[in-house]
Amino acid sequence: MTLFAHDLGSSPVRDSEPAGGRRASARGEVARTPVDRVVADGPIERLLPSISARILKASHEELDAVVRDCLRQVLETLQLDRGALVKVQQECSRVMVSHAWYSPGAELLLERVNLAEQTPWTYEQLVLQGRTLIKTGVDSMPPEATLDRAAFVRLGIKTALAIPLSLDGRVHHILVVHATRKPVLLPLPLVPQLHLLGEIFISAIERRDMLKAHAIHQERLDMAAASASVGLWELDLETGVFWATPIALAHYQFSEEQTVTLDDVLAQINPEDHDLITENIERARSLGVEVQVEYRIRNTDGRDRWLVSRGRIRQDRDTTRTILAGVTSDITARKEMEHRLRQQVREISSLREQLEQENIVLRAEAGLDEGPNRALGLSPAMQRVQALIEQVAPTDSTVLILGETGTGKELVAQAIHQRSQRCKRMMVTVNCGSLPTALIESELFGREKGAYTGALSRQAGRFELAHGSTLFLDEIAEMPIETQAKLLRVLQDGTYERLGSPVNLKADVRIIAATNRNLAEEVEQGRFRRDLFYRLNVFPIVVPPLRERVEDISMLTWRFVSEFGQRMGRKISRIARSDMERLETYDWPGNVRELRNVIERAMITTTGTVLDLSQLTLPAPVRSQPPTAMTLEEIERTHIRATLKATRGKIKGRGGAAELLGLNPSTLYSRLRKLAIRIEAD
Repeated sequence: MTLFAHDLGSSPVRDSEPAGGRRASARGEVARTPVDRVVADGPIERLLPSISARILKASHEELDAVVRDCLRQVLETLQLDRGALVKVQQECSRVMVSHAWYSPGAELLLERVNLAEQTPWTYEQLVLQGRTLIKTGVDSMPPEATLDRAAFVRLGIKTALAIPLSLDGRVHHILVVHATRKPVLLPLPLVPQLHLLGEIFISAIERRDMLKAHAIHQERLDMAAASASVGLWELDLETGVFWATPIALAHYQFSEEQTVTLDDVLAQINPEDHDLITENIERARSLGVEVQVEYRIRNTDGRDRWLVSRGRIRQDRDTTRTILAGVTSDITARKEMEHRLRQQVREISSLREQLEQENIVLRAEAGLDEGPNRALGLSPAMQRVQALIEQVAPTDSTVLILGETGTGKELVAQAIHQRSQRCKRMMVTVNCGSLPTALIESELFGREKGAYTGALSRQAGRFELAHGSTLFLDEIAEMPIETQAKLLRVLQDGTYERLGSPVNLKADVRIIAATNRNLAEEVEQGRFRRDLFYRLNVFPIVVPPLRERVEDISMLTWRFVSEFGQRMGRKISRIARSDMERLETYDWPGNVRELRNVIERAMITTTGTVLDLSQLTLPAPVRSQPPTAMTLEEIERTHIRATLKATRGKIKGRGGAAELLGLNPSTLYSRLRKLAIRIEAD
């Protein structure tokens, strides 16, 4: 239902009408009503003092309820069915019901209405011209008010009165009253009485809202100053009297009971900085500009603290005195950090050439300068992994790489790093499973000298080394639960602390994690934090095992042959077809890592140009070839089940079975139903 007083067609109250006169319908169908008699007896006029008293006594919390109850009292006295106090949003021609009362069974008004669109004639009369409107029956509205007449009928209004209430030269609110059960004559003396009632209401509401806004503003200022440890102060340049907030007094080591002067403040400041202070005070006085100065305060323990003060001249209107007003904050931590940074810059500068050379060697060892498709494979399954890598690499999103041991998860991490904007810096790798529990925290976050027994020097952590680059956390499931909490903080806030240091360091690091475990199961078993799992699992990539990408075995074999051939100074030109078939039919529980080890052993024993696998002992193939009698449907069912097992029952999304099979999820669901395959999520 729509708001309507604004939706009432209306005619202005003319000054020429007698003060105590009665309105008559153009057709004479509306008779004198009980409201006429009630108003003539003056009950509303008698209610106004008591309503005013209630409004004045109401607390801020009670005011809304008191206004609604007073509105109820008036409408019940006038035997009207509903009424509302409506706020006008001048800038957008919208109105909003702020306070309303309805008799039992009366239809509710919409809380928000665009008055100019729904009832343009009423909007023109009430808001733009500020005219009071009284309408009894739809025929009392002019013919041009087409939309207004329709709204009048739609809302079932028999009689309506709308009084615009102005504040600051514009219509601020509208007081609306309706009769919906039967037409009612509203005499003119009622209008100024209701107008006064509306002004009482909006004056109290606006005063409450202004005081509340002021209180909120003041509270925010106080909170901002307190959170920033900012102290406010004023210095009377005529008398030298120094006024300050408790935070500012604490900065200068004064109690709140002390009377402080400029001389007292200077006595707390390092004598070497006195001239700096006085010069800036004089500069502010003579030039009228804002000044800022950093200086030292002598602590009771003899150490210096650094403060920064910023101030500007203002004239006190009451006393005509010149006041320097400003703020002061403690910047000791910043100054200490700047000192440490200068020392570190000197250290870094001396090691730059050495680090650059080491970087070149490490990049070569890690193979970061090889082609984009390095060692990942050409099978459809690995091509889908390649596509995921291309999608996520240009972003800074966290990646979680899942897969069995030896599938090449680190190679995937390297490929992501190579294609990222961080590729100019070396990717830093941490094997969480190989680090002792007692040392993993210091390895990740670094330590200060003396942080614990045996910490004889400061050590930069992997996060610090990887600043501006990528940090690869291999075997993330092996990380102790206590360290997981600190890793979560880095992912959430981007900050960390060295062991033994309270200083927060910024971590501009992209995280790639990998594991061969089912992290969801680890979470359920309480061995891995749920919140950390959600933070890491932003973009999962599942690396399929080698047995599910047989097409890659030949390519990987020849790559390893080339790698070891260069190292050993040997050239292999051929591999027997029977030997390659043995490699392709083996199940490879150790995946790519096992294949690499097998080829390395064969290269050692080979004496000619043909790779000798005769001495290679492989278990019988675990993965048997489909029998000739197997139907296409059986082959399809077997393949889909294997894919579902690899994805742990995941159908949709990145790394899901639908993506690996190259199908739409809806198509895959249809195939599952047809083939009677049940989904068993891990």
